[in-house]
Amino acid sequence: MQGQWIRTHCARFDHGGCGLKILVENGHASRVLPDKMNPRSKGYICPKGFASLERIYHPERLLYPMKRRGERGEGKWERISWDSALDYAADAIMKMIEKFGPESIAFAMGAPKGVEYLLTMRLANVLGTPNLATTGSVCHWPRELMGRFTCGFLPVPDYENPTRCILLWGSNPFHTNEEGILGIHLKRSLDNSSTKLIVIDPYETEIAKRADLWLQIRPGTDDLLALAFLNVIIHENLYDMDFVKRWTIGFDALRESIETYSPERVSKWTWIPEEKIRQAAKLYAESRPAALHWGNALDNNGFNTSQTCRSIVILMAVTGNLDAPGGNVQQTVPPVMSLRKFMATDMSTSDLKKEFCAYYGISPRLPFIPSSLLIETILKKLPYPIKSLIVQGSNPLITYAGSQNVFRALKTLDCLIVSEIFMTPTAALADLVLPVATNMEFDDIGLYGLPHGYVQARPKIIEPQGECWPDMKIVNELGNRLGFRKYFWEDTAQCLEEILAPSGMNYKQFSQVGTLEGEKKYYKYRDDGFRTPSGKVEIRSSILERDGYAPVPFAHVPEERDQAFPLIMTSAKARCFFHSAYRHLDSLREKHGKPKATIHPRTAFQHKITNGDTVDVVTRNGRVHLEASISEYLHPSVVKVDYGWWFPERGAKSLFGWAESNTNLLTSGSHPFDPVLGTTPLRSIPCRIEKG
Repeated sequence: MQGQWIRTHCARFDHGGCGLKILVENGHASRVLPDKMNPRSKGYICPKGFASLERIYHPERLLYPMKRRGERGEGKWERISWDSALDYAADAIMKMIEKFGPESIAFAMGAPKGVEYLLTMRLANVLGTPNLATTGSVCHWPRELMGRFTCGFLPVPDYENPTRCILLWGSNPFHTNEEGILGIHLKRSLDNSSTKLIVIDPYETEIAKRADLWLQIRPGTDDLLALAFLNVIIHENLYDMDFVKRWTIGFDALRESIETYSPERVSKWTWIPEEKIRQAAKLYAESRPAALHWGNALDNNGFNTSQTCRSIVILMAVTGNLDAPGGNVQQTVPPVMSLRKFMATDMSTSDLKKEFCAYYGISPRLPFIPSSLLIETILKKLPYPIKSLIVQGSNPLITYAGSQNVFRALKTLDCLIVSEIFMTPTAALADLVLPVATNMEFDDIGLYGLPHGYVQARPKIIEPQGECWPDMKIVNELGNRLGFRKYFWEDTAQCLEEILAPSGMNYKQFSQVGTLEGEKKYYKYRDDGFRTPSGKVEIRSSILERDGYAPVPFAHVPEERDQAFPLIMTSAKARCFFHSAYRHLDSLREKHGKPKATIHPRTAFQHKITNGDTVDVVTRNGRVHLEASISEYLHPSVVKVDYGWWFPERGAKSLFGWAESNTNLLTSGSHPFDPVLGTTPLRSIPCRIEKG
């Protein structure tokens, strides 16, 4: 039988987005190539995309439901049927609800990968549990929620129109995608020789090397730098006076608050020369339109994340770059089912959610509970006991802050259920492990629910390996098994058709089109105002003020460095992996090498460390073992560590070496955390380095 090339989009290696062409021969996917005709990726894919088939056909994939035998984490399993697995899960959930109430059940989800993410939110709402935990408080949601509070939406850079300046802040799109914004979009803009580039990053990345201005910031001082930019722009009257007058409230309060944050004072805290701060602020403010591309690093800095993100949205606003072509825009949702309807938000148990948020003092407007506070609740049994945890597309033992506490929490649970592609350190502790299909093994809609104005078709190309099920089928069947048939579907094909119904297309038609976009429109506020209580950009936030938080941005001055921990730890995500996933894939492991601690030559000399030495990075919370990588592109007082490491080759009995090079052994899931978002610091942590 002659092979057939089928077009799809990459997924699960990240949020997805790059176009792929897959050669299918006799039901077997035999080759993967970039799709040069794809309008978004234009023939680009990263090493993860090229490894798609290695993942599908890997000999260590989970292929059958398995129930624990022996002690938790002992590595002994019994293969069972899907009926038995669903009965086990449904019975465990119902027994906990009957004995302790719905708040005893929790769900933990990783980064959004497809429809299953929102479907799990639907199941949690129907069950009546507020405990839907994600890593959102340290990934994406600080920017999204503070955008909503300030201007009513998440401002994303507009690369579809020419821009005079790009300010790249805490992001490296050539290595990692920002939820639907591919690195190729940035590259196309930079190919225009008249576009200026400012990069703010502690490390001189490949992109920073080509920047007009690189600001080598001290990790964790982004809040100070943002207010210093505003200080320059306001003092020198570089702001858009007409926009500020007509479309903002609270500007006078901002003018007063930024007096403390002059470039001269902020320079000594951020390590950036005063003149560079002034140059960058002026270049951004005077280059209209200018696009600000902000990244996940801003979500990771901990106890002032909310005010950092607020300051940056205000920076976009006062310079006149909000919803302007070539600036930062509000994407229009494509014609699909509303998220509120799909997630059954009206079923949500708001009283329990308020109880949880009030206990920790965080905003009740978060659509989830922060992952670190889930762990604290399991351990403390307050404000209520959590007895069962269902984990989907996540590896909390590696990806949650304070891994020591995560280990303790997972061991204390009465029931732990994990859906996964491979056995992970978290799955190895489970009572029940469910095998998950990869994106080419089922029909899916990519980027549904993300604020980038489009959704993508991910059609089924091959049959699932073994007895693997799509995540969304697992959630749908569990919902039916729990007695909620009126809220779920006979099969997931019906679910996809209902999502697409407002577009007038069925799934087959959608797959042929490939992408469904919202209407392109700019300056929407001129007709409708901003979606805030005042209808304007709220520099002084009425929402934060009403909820008891500081309504005008402020910054924290970093503490004096501790002699026992004289260096500052930051971290980076590897180009070859997605968070903690895919350490099984030999091609990606070979490209990346061992997990590394990057240090400056001067620091290496002081510690008698040479390239390739084994070193320990130590914080107040723990230590990890890494390979030294010496680089002059890093500040001498900073150590950059690789994030998300564990070792499948170590075997299940050691939980795959989870405690060797896991960066979250260096972090803490406890106080202090951001008072609005519950964000715990994952970077900018005092540390020292020791030769192994």
